[in-house]
Amino acid sequence: MFKQFTTRGTEGAQGLRRTIVAGGLAFACASGLAACGGDSGGSGGSSGGSEVKAAAASDPAVKALNDVFGPGGKEAGEGVTINNGMLLAMTGQGAYFGRVMSQGAKLAASQVKAAGGPDFKISIGDHEDGAIQAGVAATRRMISQDKITTLQTSYGAVSEAIIPQIQQAKVLTFQGGGPSPGQVEKDFLWNNRMLFGDAPAPGALTWLAKEHPDAKRLAIVGTSENATNAIKTLVPSVWPKVQDGGTIATTQIHDVGVTDFGSVIAKIKASKADAIWNASFGNDPGYFVKAVRQAGIDIPIILSEFTSDACKVDPKAMSSVHAAADYFDPNSENPLARSFTEAYRAAYKSDPDFYAANYYEQILIVWELVKRVIAEGGDPQDGAALQAALIKDPKFPSLYGGDRSTPGEIVFDPTLHTVTKPMNVLEISGDCVPSPVADITAVGPDADPKTALVSASR
Repeated sequence: MFKQFTTRGTEGAQGLRRTIVAGGLAFACASGLAACGGDSGGSGGSSGGSEVKAAAASDPAVKALNDVFGPGGKEAGEGVTINNGMLLAMTGQGAYFGRVMSQGAKLAASQVKAAGGPDFKISIGDHEDGAIQAGVAATRRMISQDKITTLQTSYGAVSEAIIPQIQQAKVLTFQGGGPSPGQVEKDFLWNNRMLFGDAPAPGALTWLAKEHPDAKRLAIVGTSENATNAIKTLVPSVWPKVQDGGTIATTQIHDVGVTDFGSVIAKIKASKADAIWNASFGNDPGYFVKAVRQAGIDIPIILSEFTSDACKVDPKAMSSVHAAADYFDPNSENPLARSFTEAYRAAYKSDPDFYAANYYEQILIVWELVKRVIAEGGDPQDGAALQAALIKDPKFPSLYGGDRSTPGEIVFDPTLHTVTKPMNVLEISGDCVPSPVADITAVGPDADPKTALVSASR
């Protein structure tokens, strides 16, 4: 077992369950490493971007893992092979996600093996930027041909579509990309990211109302792929509660991956909106913000996600907006986060974002589960045994939170299969560097949404 760290409660996750029920689930429906054994190729997979050399036992990041998870060896899973699948967007508009997610997982797999843990054999299946048929087919291949025990999935609709497959095959699955209400309370599917759009919305809107008290008419923009509960129910309910006289001016739904927002912009203009809440994802927020500013619309915009890839669409325009989301700080002093960031920079020549961090962390979670199953005399290659160990003790060391001497901790809700994580309102600089300006937290439907804004200045 790992050392005990500061506990983050599950109150937010428990409240979230009530939010989903109240909001209506009807609105819900995403190596080449020598140490990992390489991609199997059986899933129509891709290497997921540039490769990195296998980690060595002397690497600082490996030492950091041993400091937290203990020494390697037979009890830590050394000599055990874990066939791990990844269902990602390797092609299309969302290829950025597939690249950074796979990079995070491969880095972790290399380091875990060097730390005396199991050998993760990574197979990658391409769901082609959210195509359900492609995702289902890729998952079928990974289960039947690659004999996967664990799976890392992404995108809401695709992840919902594969639930029957992973349940039948008892494949322990983690989603760290875009969890949706349709993925909540599903056997063998666990989310190490909070519900996209839902979790940050109350805090984001409270901050927006506080910073812009004259903004009354809110435009809602998003897709039908994700954040549907927030778009249709949560935001329309919260905005009038946090903004005196607040109303919804218009709600605009667009296709995933579009670059032409002309019709959406026209309707926002016609609605006389004086603020925008956006739940788009991928590069879509970048193209949307660019279109809004090019149209001469100079009103506050708050996004539900920030990625450097989307920011690069128009850095100047993006520096005029804010985002509210869970945020991985590459400058964190958390020892796990610090060693991860340094290794990621060395391997990929860039800072990791929260997607890379989430999929790196998933591999560490599986490693901890392997150790627990071995300690109980069970089969660490049995997905059901791994899940049982998770349910028995849902606490894991984390890259998020913590301090200079202590890693953070995430706690899975054993009913919802979600987690509670730190969230921030982010100010974006002209060189696409986000800086936290406020702390926000998830709240339940019975709570005053204004309490979701924990700290308004940093």
